[in-house]
Amino acid sequence: CEKATAYVKSLGFEDVFHLKGGILKYLEEVPAEQSLWQGECFVFDERVSVSHGLAEGEAELCRACRHPLTPGDLTSPKFAAGISCPHCFDARSNEDRQRYAERQRQVELAQARGREPHIGS
Repeated sequence: CEKATAYVKSLGFEDVFHLKGGILKYLEEVPAEQSLWQGECFVFDERVSVSHGLAEGEAELCRACRHPLTPGDLTSPKFAAGISCPHCFDARSNEDRQRYAERQRQVELAQARGREPHIGS
């Protein structure tokens, strides 16, 4: 990622390299036991998180703040599907959470009707 490279270099690191083909190619081709990668790679176009072999990971997306969520985040008392997560709960108002709750209700209604995903999902 060009932005990450510029950021890391701005911190004073000089030897910054890109993986040929990118991280997804690395995860696809390098076996987990030989890899230096730890964890999952979250694909920010809302598709999925992936691990080695491009197997689907466990991370999900908070629909309130768009932050990737781990399975541990999903068990937090601050998590409510479509409404809040541990990363945004304290930064959002009750009014925000009410709006997100209504959006989530509309998403669930659209799903129950078998319609296209709701625009807010």
